[in-house]
Amino acid sequence: MDKTEERFVAYASQLTYADLTPQANHAVKRSVIDSIGCAFGAFDVASTRAIRNLAAQVTSTRPATVIGTRIRSSPELAAFANSSMIRYLDFSDDYFGGYGEMGPHPSDNIGAVLAAAESAGAGGADVLLGVAIAYEAVGQIIDKLDLGGVKPSWDYPIFHSIASSLGGGKVLGLSRPQLRDALALAIIPNISLSQTRLGELSNWKGFRGPNGARNGLFAAMLAREGITGPEDAFEGKAGLMNHLQQHFELGTLGGDGTPFKIEGTYFKFMPVRYNVQLSVWIALELRKKIRLEEVESICVFREKRSVIAGADNPEYWNPMTRETADHSMPYLVGAAFVDGDINSTTFTPERFRDPVILALTRKIRMQEDPAFTAAYPKTFHCRFEVTMKSGEVVTMEQTNPRGHPKNPMTDHEIEEKFLKQATVACIPEAQSRSLLAQLWRLEQVTELGTLFEMMRVPSKVGDAGN
Repeated sequence: MDKTEERFVAYASQLTYADLTPQANHAVKRSVIDSIGCAFGAFDVASTRAIRNLAAQVTSTRPATVIGTRIRSSPELAAFANSSMIRYLDFSDDYFGGYGEMGPHPSDNIGAVLAAAESAGAGGADVLLGVAIAYEAVGQIIDKLDLGGVKPSWDYPIFHSIASSLGGGKVLGLSRPQLRDALALAIIPNISLSQTRLGELSNWKGFRGPNGARNGLFAAMLAREGITGPEDAFEGKAGLMNHLQQHFELGTLGGDGTPFKIEGTYFKFMPVRYNVQLSVWIALELRKKIRLEEVESICVFREKRSVIAGADNPEYWNPMTRETADHSMPYLVGAAFVDGDINSTTFTPERFRDPVILALTRKIRMQEDPAFTAAYPKTFHCRFEVTMKSGEVVTMEQTNPRGHPKNPMTDHEIEEKFLKQATVACIPEAQSRSLLAQLWRLEQVTELGTLFEMMRVPSKVGDAGN
């Protein structure tokens, strides 16, 4: 067992629910509530229905429930279906470490921990502990690794495989040797490539992280059955660190006076990728001050990592798919200016192919501000310089979007976001409020089946498995 394996396995083996501070416990509940709300918002999307239909084809002697339904599938497929709904709308939480690398969305792991807990007959306190461990693993790695510096670049779902093997394995009750095997079986077979995020984006953009979590839970299930994993998965001659050409040492893990990584979660106030949140917010404010028909050009100043050019990424100025639209800063800024809002209709072909929005999008360019780059990722900055046809330049600058750890969403805002997404799924308000109250008391839930029954979406909305 290499040193990194040893630290992760010892941590996951020894941590108990009692070790979670009140702050960490509350932070886990916020992320669980936010994530289940996001799952409701994506419940009736064609792509997530397809994943649910796949899960419905499989039965298990140790089943887990698919959120919003009575479908009881194998734990790893339930994990995939649940995390896919959580992730698909790009509304779920995020985390930015020492390098400010994109994602990974740690909530992708919540579906895996829920599935592991239900299949094992565990309770709400076990879920809270498993989620805290999964978020800790993701945060620790992203704090130390710069995937943007790896050529050819590898994508982050491997972090979710690691996290879910530990968080899910803990909930499944794995022994220390089994957790080591689960961790190795999560890493070695499951490398993912960032080609997913290049060119016109496909459905897989929203499913790659959940698939990483599914793989991590499957690794834990293999280890539970006695399957062993390769040695030295991180630091071995052909281990993860050597392939990434980056050797790292984990920081101080959460507990014993050190905050847990989940306490630094970045929540989304709007359903767009995190590094577009601030740009869209400024666009919504600026539209009150200018006449769009008089705009000559718009320059958006950001940190280096967020700056893209039309010559290199033409699809972002001319999106053809929902997935490209929700990752396109130029399009989203244009839509915010024209429509005055970002909502589910923003991601329909009627909007992302709208000629008025596309014409404004073509007037947008991006430029690095070195001061913004130096401050990132601890502080997010964005400045707009809008040049009018008269020659006047209208400027607006803001920092840290709502939901950033330095500008956090309140519990009430988390609740309102949850309730709004439940409404999208046509869940009656009384039901969604009862569920919300139960989630705030998750440690008191001893039978997760009753919680999943409270999540069930009325059958008129979805598929036959409801």
